[in-house]
Amino acid sequence: MPSVLPAIVIGVLAAATLAGCKPADAPPEATRPVRILVVQPSHTLQGDVFSGDIRARVESRLAFRVGGKVAARLVDVGAQVKAGQALARLEPTDLQLEETARKAKLAAAHSDFEQNHTDVERYRALLAQGFISQADFDRRLNTLNSARATLEAAQSTAQAGSNQTAYATLSADRAGVVTQIDLEPGQVVAVGQVVAKVAAHGEREVVISVAETQREAFQRGQAFQIQLAAGGKVYQGKLRELAPDVDAVTHTYAAYITVVDADETVKLGMTARAQPRLTAAPNTPTPITIPLTALLDSEGKSYVWVLDSKALTVKRQAVTVAQLDSQYATLRSGLVAGQEIVTAGVHLLRDGQVVRRLGQDPAQTLGTRAP
Repeated sequence: MPSVLPAIVIGVLAAATLAGCKPADAPPEATRPVRILVVQPSHTLQGDVFSGDIRARVESRLAFRVGGKVAARLVDVGAQVKAGQALARLEPTDLQLEETARKAKLAAAHSDFEQNHTDVERYRALLAQGFISQADFDRRLNTLNSARATLEAAQSTAQAGSNQTAYATLSADRAGVVTQIDLEPGQVVAVGQVVAKVAAHGEREVVISVAETQREAFQRGQAFQIQLAAGGKVYQGKLRELAPDVDAVTHTYAAYITVVDADETVKLGMTARAQPRLTAAPNTPTPITIPLTALLDSEGKSYVWVLDSKALTVKRQAVTVAQLDSQYATLRSGLVAGQEIVTAGVHLLRDGQVVRRLGQDPAQTLGTRAP
C-alpha cells in the first residue's frame, strides 16, 4: 500500500508537466499583400517588336556657305541654342578685304554715274540752244545709261560681298539642341561641308529598320506602342513615314514613328522598342495577354490566381496558354474581361487565402500590354 501512493503522486506530476508543455494555439495566418491586374477587353493584337532610336522630327545639318579657316567654335554638343545663335566663326580677313574692294568699286561706279548725269543735263541745255546736234546728245545719254547699269551691278556685287562676310558666322536656323559639332579652331572647311547638327525642339520619333518581308504590313498612320529601354514607360506612336527604298548598307526600310504623347522623359538618342497594334479580323476571338509573373505552372498545367473582390480571397484557375515570350503569356482561354488576377508571388498563395490589395500592376492592362 505505501508503494502505491508515490506512484499516484508521480503520475499526477507527470500529467501536470505534460499539460504545461502543450503547445499554444497557432497564431492566425497573416493576410498576404498582393499586386493585382484587371483583365480588360481589347480589339487589337500585338505585332513584332522593333528596336530603334529616339530622334528629333526635324534635324538641321548645318554648313558654312563660304570656305575658310575656323577661328572659333562657340558651342559644344548638347548645348541648347536659339534661332540665329552663332555656333562657329571663320577668319573673316580675306572676306572683309573682298568686301572692301567691292565697296570701292561701288563708290567709283556711283561717282561715274553722277558725273555722266551732270553732263547729260548740261548737254540737254546745249541741245535746246542748238549748240550741239541730237546725235551728240544721244551719245552722251547712252554713256549715262551705261554708267547707271554699271552702278547697279556694283551695288549687287557689294551686297554679295557683305553677305559673304556674314556667311563667315555659322548660325542655328531654329531653336534646338546641338547633336553634333565637327570642327575645331584652325581647321579649314569647304563650302557646304556639314559641320554641325541641331535637333529642333518639338516632335520626337523612333526610327526603326523594317525587313522587306515585313514592309507590306506597315501603313501610314498605323498605331504603335513605344517603350523606352530606360524606365520602361509606354507611349503611343503613329507611323509617319516608311522609306520607299532600302538602305544601301542594311538593305532594310527605315520607318519613322512619331511619339504622340512624348514628354521630357523621351530624350534624344535613347533606345526604344516599337510594337505595332494590329487590328483583329472580324469574329476572331481576341487573345488575352498577361505578364509571365502571373502564370503558375503546376503538374504540367498552367494556372492563375483569381481574386474574389468581395471576400478578398484568391482561387486558382486553369488557363490555356497559346504563346509565350520573354515577358508575357498569351492565353487562348481561361480568363474573361473584368476578372482580377494576382501578378506577383503566385507560388506563395493557396486556395481560399485571404489577401490584401497592394495596388494595381503598373504594367498595361491585359490586351494592351507593353512591348
